[in-house]
Amino acid sequence: MNISKNILIVGAGKAGKLLFSDIEKHYRNFRVVGFIDDHLSKNAGMDILGGIGDFSKVVSFYRVDEIIIAIPSADGNLVRRILLSNLQNRIPIRIIPRNQRVIGESDVRYEEAQEISSEDFLGRPFVRQNVDKLKRFYRGKKVFVTGGAGSIGSEIVRQLIDLGVFKVYVYDNSEYLTFQLEQDLKERGQREKCELIVGNILHSNKLGFLLKRISPDIVFHAAAYKHVHLMQDNVDEAVYNNVIGTKRVIDAALAGKVRLFAFVSTDKVVNPTSIMGATKKLCEYYIRGIRSKQTRFNIVRFGNVINSNGSALPLFERQIALRKYVTVTHKKMRRFFMSIREAASLVIESTAFGVSNSIHILNMGELLNIYDIARCLIRSKNLIPDEDVEMRITGLRKGEKMVEELYTDTEGKNLSTSGIGNILRLKNEDQCSADVSEIFVELEAMARQGGESGKLLERLKDIFPLIKAR
Repeated sequence: MNISKNILIVGAGKAGKLLFSDIEKHYRNFRVVGFIDDHLSKNAGMDILGGIGDFSKVVSFYRVDEIIIAIPSADGNLVRRILLSNLQNRIPIRIIPRNQRVIGESDVRYEEAQEISSEDFLGRPFVRQNVDKLKRFYRGKKVFVTGGAGSIGSEIVRQLIDLGVFKVYVYDNSEYLTFQLEQDLKERGQREKCELIVGNILHSNKLGFLLKRISPDIVFHAAAYKHVHLMQDNVDEAVYNNVIGTKRVIDAALAGKVRLFAFVSTDKVVNPTSIMGATKKLCEYYIRGIRSKQTRFNIVRFGNVINSNGSALPLFERQIALRKYVTVTHKKMRRFFMSIREAASLVIESTAFGVSNSIHILNMGELLNIYDIARCLIRSKNLIPDEDVEMRITGLRKGEKMVEELYTDTEGKNLSTSGIGNILRLKNEDQCSADVSEIFVELEAMARQGGESGKLLERLKDIFPLIKAR
């Protein structure tokens, strides 16, 4: 019998053994040369060829044609280690799906091995949500979502529909993204569960009319300008959209007697060095100053969202496909990452079960090196960094931090578990040095003048001294 493929399995546990059996039974001309596993002593009797650090010599000696990761419980850190240990070879690397069927039913098949995705080397292990409890909370409710056609907003919409809401009212200023969401909903057979409204959050009269007509139970406010370097050059628009727009949504919600209001914030509010971070921080201050007996508020902070519109991964993907290079600002830049699914779930769960008028943060785990992430993405496509795809270092952009933060040192002392999965609650947050309501009035007056970005920048720097000049 001619052997057409030599396969190396990573993981000599139960899944690896089942994969080996499936290949032996159904693929007679394939040969499993052995296993890579760091836990040598726990796998007596298995043909363990070495640990993850031994890839180079193993793949060369055994002339490996394919590497398959068979560890359903693997987290992103382990997958990154495997990719980074194989940067100098072109051997295809695939992975057994990390889902509940494989884990729960011990059903591992070679035919289901798939290409490694960014979520495989960035995401956390699969965690089952308390879906029944969430369904009981959201069933039959009317929900209004600003920015509901964006990457995170649209995932919030999809998850809400799956949780059995009565209807979702999507409010977004992008006709194109709203059209895309409509097509997706039609394909899912869920179009009737949404009302799609094209509109700007600065249109206070329209917002007021809509919220009184709809009378939603919950408002999720996800609309915002988020690109740090662009907002450094467009201070007036950042202030208008992120600050004044947020105030108008909140005012409409208060007038409409909305019961729950969730504000999507960002890690950039921590010791803000950018205009975008400063505008979001002002909104956090404003919300914390509201005293309402009818409306409860939830603030949600998170870091970079994998594959969201305009995030690093889609940019890297595009550069690899079109330009054969990847631009990274600095070799030591580090960021937290989470999936779009995780981001939407964090907003939905914390709003349902979190403590009112608190800030909720996903326990993001470790900070990840962006340079290593780019190299992992290149290798996941069976390409070699700096050989097939050039790595270009461009330098920090306007307003960027080298290392991301989710809370200040002072706030870190006031973190507590929320009792909701992997979500933390932040209490006793810091106070603004000035009267927030007066700041909002002042900033809106300045933004209305047009061309006053310099003055706006200086005013924001008065409040947040760490903001970097344009």
